[in-house]
Amino acid sequence: MNTEITTIETTLTPKELTEKLQSMTVTDFSQLQNPSPASYYGEITSYSFNIMNVRYGPMSSFPPIRGEIQEGVNKTIIKIKMDIEENYKISRTMYYTTLLPIGIIVMLLSFLVLGGTEYQLQGFIFSSSFIVCAILVVFLTKSSLVSTKKRELNNFATKINGKIISA
Repeated sequence: MNTEITTIETTLTPKELTEKLQSMTVTDFSQLQNPSPASYYGEITSYSFNIMNVRYGPMSSFPPIRGEIQEGVNKTIIKIKMDIEENYKISRTMYYTTLLPIGIIVMLLSFLVLGGTEYQLQGFIFSSSFIVCAILVVFLTKSSLVSTKKRELNNFATKINGKIISA
């Protein structure tokens, strides 16, 4: 799940692309009003941008869309980078370092304290639920980040009249 560079091609010139991005972007999240014509907020220069969808606030953990604009022959190439790896690592660390140790501790306690009683099986089931929850939440977080990234890049490509070449 390394940070991949996604390439988008559009028939717009770099100047037209920059103008289009500026027309749908505000520089600060606090400038947004209800209903807002802006789709993104962030910084745009003539050959790069760092923007975030307005549906994700500034305190969101979802990464921004970072791109470089390169002029090509009869087309403009945009190299986009969205780093979901950092968010995945934080989630994985958080759940694995809390729920897994709790599950193991409860399992050891159920073995030591409840060993030989009819309640030992329930203790093992209870402790296993912590372990299963940790693994399940990390898996769901990963799949959610990947699908959200894919959706955001597709929406972005559509808004700039482009198409994704490689991901």
